[in-house]
Formats: sequence, structure tokens, C-alpha cells
Amino acid sequence: MSQQDLPESFTPPKRPRPQRRQENPPSYSPKERRIRPGGSNKTNQQTSSSPGNIQEAGHHSHTPGGHAARPAISRKLESTPTRREETHLANAQEIPVQSRTGSRFSRRPAPSRTRVLPQERAEKSRVDQESPKTPSRLEPIPSTKERRISRPNFKFRRIFAAVLTLTLIFVIAWPLYLCHLANSQLNRVEALSTLPAGEGETWLIAGSDKRSDGSDGGVSGADIGARSDSIMLVRKVNSMSAIVSLPRDTAVVIPGYGQNKLNAAYSFGGPRLLVKTVEGISGVKVDHYVEVTMGSVTQLVDVVGGIELCLDYDVDDPDSALKWQSGCHQADGATALAFSRMRQQDPKGDIGRAERQRQVVSKLADTLITPSTFLNPFKQRDLAIAGAQNLTCDTDSGAWALGKLLLTYRSAAKNRLTGAPPIANMAYYDGAHGAMVLLDKQKTPSFWSAFQKGTLQPSQYHQFQ
Repeated sequence: MSQQDLPESFTPPKRPRPQRRQENPPSYSPKERRIRPGGSNKTNQQTSSSPGNIQEAGHHSHTPGGHAARPAISRKLESTPTRREETHLANAQEIPVQSRTGSRFSRRPAPSRTRVLPQERAEKSRVDQESPKTPSRLEPIPSTKERRISRPNFKFRRIFAAVLTLTLIFVIAWPLYLCHLANSQLNRVEALSTLPAGEGETWLIAGSDKRSDGSDGGVSGADIGARSDSIMLVRKVNSMSAIVSLPRDTAVVIPGYGQNKLNAAYSFGGPRLLVKTVEGISGVKVDHYVEVTMGSVTQLVDVVGGIELCLDYDVDDPDSALKWQSGCHQADGATALAFSRMRQQDPKGDIGRAERQRQVVSKLADTLITPSTFLNPFKQRDLAIAGAQNLTCDTDSGAWALGKLLLTYRSAAKNRLTGAPPIANMAYYDGAHGAMVLLDKQKTPSFWSAFQKGTLQPSQYHQFQ
């Protein structure tokens, strides 16, 4: 039922006229009192309470649009988005709002003004809203004067480059030069057998008692030929390093010659027969052969500046020319050679001499790895020349194999895995070759097996009674 169909007895309540939105914002001047539409001011209360005064109150306190007239804050507000929107909707048709003065819904707020755009304008407005906005162009940054970056001092850079070059030469080029120098002066000999290589790596060190004219620091004499004065096996397998000293008078079976002393194999067939005989005793494949002359011991000890040796009894031996007082002393090359050769006054015989020979090699290895030797290029060069000129290796070994031998020997001496195999008799006679050293046939098989597998223990070596 519309408002026109209402009965005459029903008098619709009167309500204030709908208030139009003020186009200009109100002034914030403290002298003017702000009257909010629909607020709780007394004037609005009185106006809304008496129906007869609605028009009068609206005439005095509101503009024809329904809002109090106040000056604008600034003219710049006229270009607000609302003003632009009204400009855009200038051609729209406005739907009149039905007055609710005599309706029962007069107390409710007036509906907002509605405008209907023409079809063409509506589609254009929708397309404009959906189309992406073109980003604004950035103004080019004015060119500024480049700041000058301070560069490091050229003198410092040259010093740094020189130090770096010297370091690379010392770390890379110098070791390569020493290896080449040693390999070019090493003596070569055919010594290895045809046995297949096994696990680990084994060196056979043979000390030759060959005489010379004495100019190389060795022993001078008229003896013809040479014998192996000391024989040692050095092995590394499964990160275990061990040294076994074989007494030179050990009773062995020499291939093609029968039973005899071990050092006789060198006299009969040279390094190759000695290697073959040692492999027959131990059952271990020899990978590298190193022969040391007496002159090399003297020269190497003198180059490093001497080594400290210890012996707990006095010695005055004319055969080896060793004169020693009990205790530890600094020994030069000649004294170290006599210290390793003496056996007539040693109560242990060949076993004691082998112990002193291992002490000389161990102390020499410790001295070679000290910083004073490692950082002195002149001493390194002298050591390479002295060692190469007095050492004899197999054709497949060189300076690299000698370096690994030095480290393996040092590790075995540190772990106390040095000594002789189990011995049954120190003075065994067969009636043809004099006194010989007889190995224990019951203990040696397990000893050599542990030596080959890398499980050898210090307790398995021969314990001198």
C-alpha cells in the first residue's frame, strides 16, 4: 500500500527534510558552532521534536542542500576525487527521491542519491576502471661527478706480489727441484724379484761395508768385495709401521748356495740375491731396495750438524775406532759411523749393534724433519746431494720412495715397533760356517704373519736375556 492509498484517519508523522551532503567542507573556525545533522544539539532536538517547526529550523540552520553553510578550507579541495567523479557523472540522470514526510518510515535515514548513467557512458566507465594504469615516468637523475676511489699503495702491492711468488716457489717449485736433483744423482741397480706385489709397502735397507779411499767419509782399506753389514725390513700396512732387523750372521738357506750366513747372499749374488733370500725368510714381497754406504752416514750426520746418541757403558774399541763414555753425547759423522759399526765390545753382539744402528737412523730422521732443516734451502740441497751420491736404489724407486721411507721409519721408532725376530740360539754351529744366529722355528711363522698383516706387537720381538 503506497502513501497515497493511506486513509485520511492515518496521519503520517512528519519528519525532517532529507539532508543533502555538503559540497564544501565545514570551517574549523572556533567562532562558529558546528551543528551536526542528526546530532544531539538542543536546536536539532527542538526542531525534530515539533513537527510545525521543521521547515523553520531547516531554513535557519541548513542550506537548501540540508547542511549548514560553512566556508571551504581551501580551494585546492575542489579538485578532489569526489569533484572529478561528479564531473564524470555530469550526464547521468538523477532518480528523484520520494519524500517520506507523511510516511511511517519518516524516522529512518533518507536513502542516498542515485544516478543512472547512459549505456554508452557506463561501458566506457567500466573499461576505464579495468584498464591498467600507465605507470608514471621517472625523471632522469642528474649526472653527478664521480667520486675518486682511493687505490692501495703500489709499493704494498708489489711487496705482496713478491712474497706470494716466493711462497709459491718455495712450496711447489723448490721440492720439485730437490726431487729432480736427487733422482739425477741416485745410483741404480737391478734388485727386485718377480714376486707379485701384495698389500702394503716394504723397503729393504742394506748397509754395505765396502771400503773406499776414505775421501767420502767411509772406512779405507784394501778389502776386496763387499758384504751387507746390516739388514733391515721396513714395512707399512694398514696404517701400521714396523722395523725388523735381521742379524747379518742369521743362518738361512741361500737359493743356489745352500745354508750359510745371511750377509753371504750379498757377496754371492749382489742385491738381487739378497732380496730373494730375505723374501724366502719372511714371505713378504720387497717393493723397494735401498743400499747405504758407510760414507753416506758420515756425510748426512755432518750436514745436519751432528746428532745426539746414547750408550750406557764405556767403550774403547780399536776395530771401529769408537771411544765412548757412558751417557748421551753429541756425535759428529765419524763418531756416528763408529757408533753403528762397533760390536766386539758389545755384550749383545749383532743384536746390540743392530739396536745402535736403528738409533742412528732414528735420530737422523728426527733431525731431518726439524724446522731448522725444513726452512733452510741450502741445507736441504746439501742433504739431497749427500744422500743421492751415497745411496743406491732399485730402478723403480726414487726420491719420493725415500721420503716415504723416512716417515715410515720415524713412525715405527716412535711406536717402539723395532727389533729382531724371535731367536732360538745366538751361537749356532753347523760345522762349516762358524757361529751363526738361529731363528726360532716355532715362533717365527706367527711373527712373520703378523708383520705381513700389520698386526705386529712389541712383545713379539726377540727379548734379549
